[in-house]
This record gives sequence, structure tokens and C-alpha cells, in this order.
Amino acid sequence: MPARLTVFLPDRPARCFVVDDGKDYVIGRGGGSDLAVDDDRVSRRHARLAGDGGDGWRIADLGSKNGTAVDGRPVGDGAPLRAPGWFSLGGILARLEPLSDQDVRRESAIRLERWRTSIELERQLDPSLGLDQLLRRLMDSVLRLSGAERGFILLAGSDGDLAVAAAVGVAEDELAAAEFSGSVGAVERALAEERAVVVGDAAADVDLGGRPSVVEGGIRALLAIPLRTFAGVIGVVYADRREAGAAFTDLDVEILEAISSHAGLAVTVARVHAELAGLAAGIESAVRLPADTGERLRTDLARAWERAAGAYRPPPAAGGGPGDGGWWGRIVAAASHRQVAG
Repeated sequence: MPARLTVFLPDRPARCFVVDDGKDYVIGRGGGSDLAVDDDRVSRRHARLAGDGGDGWRIADLGSKNGTAVDGRPVGDGAPLRAPGWFSLGGILARLEPLSDQDVRRESAIRLERWRTSIELERQLDPSLGLDQLLRRLMDSVLRLSGAERGFILLAGSDGDLAVAAAVGVAEDELAAAEFSGSVGAVERALAEERAVVVGDAAADVDLGGRPSVVEGGIRALLAIPLRTFAGVIGVVYADRREAGAAFTDLDVEILEAISSHAGLAVTVARVHAELAGLAAGIESAVRLPADTGERLRTDLARAWERAAGAYRPPPAAGGGPGDGGWWGRIVAAASHRQVAG
């Protein structure tokens, strides 16, 4: 009977493999491994997973530096492994679950359907919606595709400062509170490294585990994905889950990176459109143009917008963090001001 092997990486999406109980698989960090696990604690050829053609499995260590264990006990040259069951690769947890042939077909169909859904949601991210509606639709799409409970989008403004542009399940007073800094750490990583940051077990993460938002909010899994254009990063999408064991998988991240890439371009076009529309209205109002001249101006600016969309360069994401009065401090201050003003 085939099985699903899920490897829970601390700062990357969980890796999922379907394994056949009639084959042997080398698990390791090296390119020659059958099942690649990209973590420094895993040796190049770390362990061998083998099925006996029935319901049984065995796991053996291949002389790895950090060892392989089942139920906390080193396996040495080989030990039986239950399915469902857990084992450790140098401290990286992995779970083996049995799958029927029907399960395999169903999971394949689900993966295909998720990709189809993501493509349809991408098509709905139309810049003509306007920036606010576009961002709300992007946030709803991210939560739907990932199964996350809440999230927000940060965008760089014309001054280069990041600001919360959309949020679902997160109130402004939460974003303005110091306790939310656990999420900030993931956002900072995504911006600094310009890559998706995924934390499978936030409580165990070295940088995030002790932060109040993780401990008190019960955040278990989170991700932060940069919003990109051809000119660079213009913001970041954040989402999290509080359900135990609900790690984001490599499929989750692959789909969300694809839709975020499309969204980055859509956001840029929507911004340019809004800026040029505002410019046309301002000029027409300031100089009191005749109706036909105003119409010609709007037409000319609409054409300019189409030409400029491919060359528009959004401001770069700003650096800094909550501890140094940087971008998060400015977001907090802005949110606090809105609460007082409201």
C-alpha cells in the first residue's frame, strides 16, 4: 500500500511525497537522494525508507551526522516504522501515513483542482477593479487557497514606507499592538531575503517562538510572500493558522507564489491607473478646461497609462523593524492615529 511522507521543515513549507511500499527510498540533502530534504541537519544520504510490499515499513540510518530515530530511539541499521507513525531525521520530524490507491487518485484530483482554482482566481485579479477592491480580492484568494484563518497585505507607498493595505481577520488595534511582533519577524525575513518565508511550527522557531503574538495568539503556522514586479518587491502578503499540525505545504506555497506574482503586476497597473486618473481630474479642475479639451486630456492620459504600465517602477520596500522605529513603528503610529481620529 502506498503512503504519504510529510517532512515538517522549521522555516520552509512541509515537503510531501507519495511513496510506494514496493520500493526503497534514500532520504537526504544531496542531489542523488530519492526524497530531497533541504535542511542542514539532514545529511546528504541520511536514511533509507523501505516498504515490504505489504503494510510494513522500515527506516534505517545511513551513517548520518545527526542520526535517525523512531519514538526517540536511534534506529541504527534498521527499525520497523508504523504507518501512521512519526520519525526524526536529525531533529526534523516526519510522518508516514498509509494511502489507498483511491486516496492517491483523490489527492491527485485535488491538486489539479487547486491549480485550476488558483488560475481562475488569478484571472479575477483585474486592475480595472481599482486598488482597494483588487487587494480585498487578493486577500480573500490567499485565505481560500491556503486555508489560513487570517492575513494582511503590506504595500510600499510613494514615500517608500510600508503600510497595511488590506486585512482579513486582523483588526487595526491588533496590528498596532506590540504583541503582534511575532508576525513582523516573518515579514522582515521575506522582505530582507526577497523570498517566501514559511514557518511550520512557530512556537519552536528560534526567532519567533518567544514572541507574545505567537505564544498568546496560538499561531502554529505562518507564511509571508513578497509581492513582486519586474522592478522588485513592492510589498508582502502574510497569512497564518492556529490549528495544531496545520503546516503549509510546498504545494500551498507554489500556488500562492504564482498568484502573488500575478497580483504584484496587477497592483502596479491599478496604482498607475489611479495616479493618472487623479492627475487628469486635478488638471481639468485647476485650469477649468472646456468639456471637449478635458475629454481629450483624459483620452491622452489613458493612452499614456497603457504605455507607462510596462515601465512604471514602484518605490522599494523600506527597511527597519519594530525595535528601531523603522517601518513597523510607522505602521503602528499610523494605525494608532486612525483609531484616535475615528
